[in-house]
Amino acid sequence: MQTENTKSLREFWSDYLAATQQSESEAMYSGELCFENDGVVGTEQLQLVLGDKKTAAFTPFDSFEINREPLPVAGEVYIVEDSDDNPRCIIEVTDVKVIPLNEIPWDLAQRDGENENLAEWREKMQEFLEDEADLCGFEAHEDSKIVCEIFRVIYRA
Repeated sequence: MQTENTKSLREFWSDYLAATQQSESEAMYSGELCFENDGVVGTEQLQLVLGDKKTAAFTPFDSFEINREPLPVAGEVYIVEDSDDNPRCIIEVTDVKVIPLNEIPWDLAQRDGENENLAEWREKMQEFLEDEADLCGFEAHEDSKIVCEIFRVIYRA
């Protein structure tokens, strides 16, 4: 639900183009995304992104395959929305790695912005992997491939 004080995606994108002095034809626009679709978890994730504490997203590789979605690539640019579909920032994917869960190092895992150590992060990620596996119909293992999208905020509301 858009409020009077928020901008449409189109207005937000136009403001970004003006601020970065890019033309519509030279700017890369890959779509919109929302960290977790709704509720407290999504709000917390968005606040971590806006505070530059969350600079990576982790998704089971099998989810991309089953949903027939292409893997993200460096250079893609997304408008990040809050749970009410209001644009809040724009991120750019700077790197994408596909790594087995049990081989993801702490320096990469801590970019998730939420955990105190690698063991805690892996436990939480394993739970997420198992939930996704149940939803999508694949098997979750400690060596399941994870797509690690590293990104940076390039524009804020």
